[in-house]
Amino acid sequence: MVKDFYQNAGENEKTDSHKRRRRNKKRGNRIIGIAVLGLLLAACVPSGRAEEMQTAETEEEAREWPKEHDSCAVQELSGYLYEHTSVSPYAGAEITIKDYEAERLETEWDAPPAFRFAGEADVTWQFYNSLAEMETALNEAAAQETDANALHFLYYTFPMTEDDHALDLYHILKRKFDTKEHPLTAWSTDNGKAFYYIQETLKEEDDYEFSCLNNRSSKVNLYVKDRTAYGLILLNAPSEGDEETLEYVFDDVFRHYGTSWGGWGLDEESLYWIDHDERLTELENPKRSFLEVRGIDENWESAGDEGIMRYFGLLVEADYELPLTENGRMLSLHFSLAKDGGEEEASFSDYIYDFRKDSIISAARSLTESGEETPRNEKETSAEEEDTFLRYYLLNGYCMDEPYDMTVTDRQTGEVLQESRVSMSIELPDTITYPDLNGDGCADMRVGAPVHESGGKATEEGYTPPSYLLWDPQAEQFVRKTEKEVENSRRAVANGLTEEEQEEKTKRERRDLFAPVRELPEWAEPEDYIKLTGDKMPEYEVQEGDSLWRISERFYGTGYKWPTIVRVEDAPGDPNDLLAGETVFMPDIFYIRKDPSSRGGLRSEGSFQIEQPYGFAHYFLDGDVSYVSWEEENQIHSLPVTNPVEENPFHEPKDWEAFQAEVIRCGEELCPGRVSNLTFEKSHMEDGCDLYGYFFEYDTGKEILEYVDFFKFGKANMAEVIGVREQEPNTVLVNTVRYMAASFTDYGGKPGMGWGDGAAPNVGADQWKYPYLHNLFEAAREQFGTGN
Repeated sequence: MVKDFYQNAGENEKTDSHKRRRRNKKRGNRIIGIAVLGLLLAACVPSGRAEEMQTAETEEEAREWPKEHDSCAVQELSGYLYEHTSVSPYAGAEITIKDYEAERLETEWDAPPAFRFAGEADVTWQFYNSLAEMETALNEAAAQETDANALHFLYYTFPMTEDDHALDLYHILKRKFDTKEHPLTAWSTDNGKAFYYIQETLKEEDDYEFSCLNNRSSKVNLYVKDRTAYGLILLNAPSEGDEETLEYVFDDVFRHYGTSWGGWGLDEESLYWIDHDERLTELENPKRSFLEVRGIDENWESAGDEGIMRYFGLLVEADYELPLTENGRMLSLHFSLAKDGGEEEASFSDYIYDFRKDSIISAARSLTESGEETPRNEKETSAEEEDTFLRYYLLNGYCMDEPYDMTVTDRQTGEVLQESRVSMSIELPDTITYPDLNGDGCADMRVGAPVHESGGKATEEGYTPPSYLLWDPQAEQFVRKTEKEVENSRRAVANGLTEEEQEEKTKRERRDLFAPVRELPEWAEPEDYIKLTGDKMPEYEVQEGDSLWRISERFYGTGYKWPTIVRVEDAPGDPNDLLAGETVFMPDIFYIRKDPSSRGGLRSEGSFQIEQPYGFAHYFLDGDVSYVSWEEENQIHSLPVTNPVEENPFHEPKDWEAFQAEVIRCGEELCPGRVSNLTFEKSHMEDGCDLYGYFFEYDTGKEILEYVDFFKFGKANMAEVIGVREQEPNTVLVNTVRYMAASFTDYGGKPGMGWGDGAAPNVGADQWKYPYLHNLFEAAREQFGTGN
């Protein structure tokens, strides 16, 4: 018995210890919950506002409201909280859920989530005069012990005043609650009509990290809709098995304010323009300032007047104080959004969209001068005031630029040196930098082209090139230049030449990496070269005393090429046995060095491969061929496609002659008087394919362009390579296009695209007998006309 007594005593002691640990754990969870709630509500009161609220309470007699006790089924809890009418805008509710169960129902992929709950919710309401008073009372309520088998929530709501800004609240919450494991983020919801702050929970499974919303570890769940905040926080930590149920409760309660599983993430820029009308930013080095106003993105018009996602910062004015030279002349540059698009500087969007541009610029200036602000609550904005906003359809993936009036002034004399227009981004203010682009000691202009991204700040990407303006000391103005003109100016300054002299020098000295050679260099490896044999072979009648060595010396300059001389089929097999009067043929053989820097070019596994040498502007060849004057000098279009004809369609002389006649006809009829130096080439290759080409010069009326076209047909696929550039005193374009076409290898598989498979017809296909090839005469005529 004694033994049993001691055993029971030990078990009772263990049981009491276990209960104490549970109580301590429960009390610890409660203390954590109190601390978090205190921080959260304190965070909602901006610095300086707490004292004002306390002063307001002392000036006005505080009201007292009795507690309201109520209950409802958990299934009805979310609707009950959303529809509850409070006697004060500052309201809190203690919610206790017992015997809870939850199940997520199957819904369509685009439908909001639906749940089935079991259990009852006891709700106790309390109303307050201020946010500070509500904070104190809710912390007292959270300190009370509750049933460990129940979920215990605190729900609260309060209005955001005119001094409460979404971005300020985000920064305060972020400082207090943002951690690596639980990052604080902001999201829009309800088609952009509401937004919320939430602590996400990062999880890792199978070495993959993902983010989870509405987790029991998330202490911040704060929604803002119609300038009213709604919060829900869990004070006790349930068991691991309750995690899914808890997430369902959060989802169900907040679904009335907007779905938390959909929407756009909000960056700081988007949060700022929720409740601000304008922003003035001042920066140094160089000294500059930017005035932005709230514009409307018409992508979000479906959200109506309450939509927050439709607002963005629109640059209306920018000012720079710029030292033109180091420790020298100072300039003032002023940019203002043009009220009319203008014809000379019309932007991409001017041609596509019809914008309503009203009196926002003058309105913004009057705001700045008077120091007064219009109401920032979007619900207070009348329909007449709404019309003063600038409206744009912001196209995702493009730079949204518009014309700005630029005025350049000498700061010392006040003289206006230049008045012109420049296209600039309407979204990102600080896009202009002033480097010395050509090395002449004067500041130039680089205007960035940031790309629009829905739901975020525009960013400058490499695939959208900037624009450039160089300072012209003679004209004392900034002059627009293309990228290649900037590089030419830099070289001219470095070489002490004019820009015109440097341009000619560059053309003369341009490297011709793929120029054909008739002799392989000493110690060259044959596999490093492409061998081409000319279609036409001159004939030679053997004279008495001739040998193949002597004939080779006579025609090729060396006797070592005697093996290339072709004899008739019935000639003697001994190369030393030459008969006087015998006819031999002298093939035209040349070699093209393969690109030593090649990275494999363009390839499709099992289908084709074609080289794309570095240093040229490469384009995919579609139905059209256009010349872009501001791009790289040598523009090359290529893309292998399915071969719709036989392997060597022009192998027979009569077929090749017919093709040449058709090309000549098109040049004369489509471009009368504009085509010159039309040249044809046909070569045989070691892989059994023929290489065909033609090239010519075209007079646009302003400049001479070179057009080059080489094509090669494999059994399954074909490649056409087309080059266009302004005329230069070298053969770089012809040689490069020839090399690319010769490098084409057909592996027999389908390239994933094909002529006649619904693709746009090649330019000029209906103008001649070869629709599978591009008609370059029609391409030139469509772009530049015939002058008739």
